[in-house]
Amino acid sequence: MSALTSIRIEDKAAGRIPRAHVMSRMKQLLRRLPVRPLSARVSFSDVNGAKGGVDIRCGILVSLPGEPPIRVERMATTPRLAFDQSYDRVRRQVERPRRRWRES
Repeated sequence: MSALTSIRIEDKAAGRIPRAHVMSRMKQLLRRLPVRPLSARVSFSDVNGAKGGVDIRCGILVSLPGEPPIRVERMATTPRLAFDQSYDRVRRQVERPRRRWRES
């Protein structure tokens, strides 16, 4: 990952997100990409307010040059769980082209 790649975290979930965990995992992900991403955005929102339940949404958007953006959203009971589920899905999407290239 280059210093030119920006990682932006948007918090609409009342400040309960684990920022250090998010930044660490996103930097890991961006380093694994075959090209330098233009930007990465992680957004959190609390869908139904303080009622609780499975209502924390985490969306991850990674913009790559010359490729369609990778966008994933998952919902869970906590921001950390929502992020981890979104991260796992983005990681699988990123690794799919690498795997196909290695197999060919």
